[in-house]
Amino acid sequence: MEILPDNNFKAVCSVTAMARQVGLSRARFCQLRKKGVFPEPVYLGEPKRPFYPLDLQQKCIEIRRTGISYNGQPIIFYTLREKKCKGQVNQSDCKYEELASTLSKMGLNVALKKVKNAVKILYPEGLTQQPLEGSVIGDMFRYFKEVRQNGV
Repeated sequence: MEILPDNNFKAVCSVTAMARQVGLSRARFCQLRKKGVFPEPVYLGEPKRPFYPLDLQQKCIEIRRTGISYNGQPIIFYTLREKKCKGQVNQSDCKYEELASTLSKMGLNVALKKVKNAVKILYPEGLTQQPLEGSVIGDMFRYFKEVRQNGV
């Protein structure tokens, strides 16, 4: 996941958007926030909704870039490796291959062609260019389990 450069900040952003900007899941970002790695968000309005103003967004990006947490302690962030597809030129084919590989690791050996067909059924708008999320993998797993059970 790519961290936004300084000129792409909004005046305020949600916790989810902040987590995305620093290349972490919302859950992991919140874990690290509770440990003092990232600053707490500001709460405003009724109901109180958390958000990050510009200065705290910049601080979060700086923390991710430098490895020095909000509480002053050093932190090492793991970085995702770029997944290399086996000879795939088309990036969407890479996504299908990644999905098929993940499903195989979960005990479902599904041909690449069947994965493509399932994606067309479950996601008519197609997969985004973002890394595969757990919800997509979960949907695909449930789909193929149901297909096996019903013999479709």
